[in-house]
Formats: sequence, C-alpha cells, structure tokens
Amino acid sequence: MAFGRLVNDKIVIDTNNALNYKNKEGEIQQRKVDTALIDVIKEAGAVAAMEHGSVLFSAKVNDEWKNFFVNRDEKTHNIVLKPTNSKNRDDFVYINSNTNEQGYFYYTINQKRESAKELIEGVGITEHQNQDGSKSHYLETNVRLYNEELKKELQERGGEFVAIISNAGIKVVNESEMKAQKQEQQRQQTQEIKEPEKTQDKGIER
Repeated sequence: MAFGRLVNDKIVIDTNNALNYKNKEGEIQQRKVDTALIDVIKEAGAVAAMEHGSVLFSAKVNDEWKNFFVNRDEKTHNIVLKPTNSKNRDDFVYINSNTNEQGYFYYTINQKRESAKELIEGVGITEHQNQDGSKSHYLETNVRLYNEELKKELQERGGEFVAIISNAGIKVVNESEMKAQKQEQQRQQTQEIKEPEKTQDKGIER
C-alpha cells in the first residue's frame, strides 16, 4: 500500500526521506544516507510493481536534479533505476534484494558502479529548523506516479483528497481517512517487528 497526493499537478508518492530518527531511548539519531535512500527507492519499487503507471524516482545529485525510471523484477524483487536521459547500462543504479540468515528480506545498493556511488555521495540534503531548536535533515528526493486518469480525479476532487494505491487498485479518499489507513499500516508493521515468530512467511512483504 502506498499514498499519493497532487503536488504541482504531479502525483507524488509519500516516502520516508528523513535522516533523523528516534532510538529506543527517545534520542535523536541520524541514519546513513544509503539507508534512507533505500527506504525511498524501496517504496518507489513497490509502487512500480503495482503497475498503475510509470514511476519516476528523482534526486538532486551534486546540485542537479536527476530522474530515473523505476523497474522492479517480479521474481527477484531487484530494483533498477534507469536514467530518463540515458540508455547506457553504466548509468543504471541497481538495488539488490537479499535475505539474511534468519530469513528476513532487505535491500542493498550495488556500490560497485560509479552511478550508485555518485547517487549516495552526491544526493542533496536539506535542513529544517524545528520549534524546539533541534534540526531535521531530509534527502532531496521524490517519487512520482504517472497516471493521467488518477491525476484528473485528484484535480477534480481538490487538495483535501489523496490516493491510496495498492495491488488491488486505487482509491481516492479525503486526507483524514488516509491518516487512519496509515496508522493501521504502521500498527501492523510494528506488530510484525515485535512478533516475527507468529508470521508464517519470515520475509517482509515486498
């Protein structure tokens, strides 16, 4: 399940591009750039696999915005980012699906290629000053879905409406309903983390 909203006449998918997070003690910590990138790209791959339209991942790299088509292999779940302005395989970025010894699924960026190193080392980071005086940091990235029918419906419904996107289809709802769906999704994910032994399939849903 993913969530999309209309921003400047483009369907932008909600992603977690924050570098800051709270640890178990409630202290603010900062994730590695590649870890945060994987979270964003994983969400882009999930939406691409739903086959509701072309999905683009964009990142500001060395002060220049770069756009990539997102493709996820149905069998391996590996993700490939293909630049919109190049068909040269050397420019592709590969994100590999892996399974650890406990049977849990995770992604890694193949850093053997210069294109991947450039993305990780050059991606832009924005800083936001919080009311409590602390600072939050975010990757300069976004994920967009190209679906003209959905775009038209969101334009007609207005800014209070968002799209819930899943394998089963697309549902346009008001934002309050979306927040309720998100809370339920987060609750289920938290329960899966706390009680993995109760899940028959050890792999995280892909």
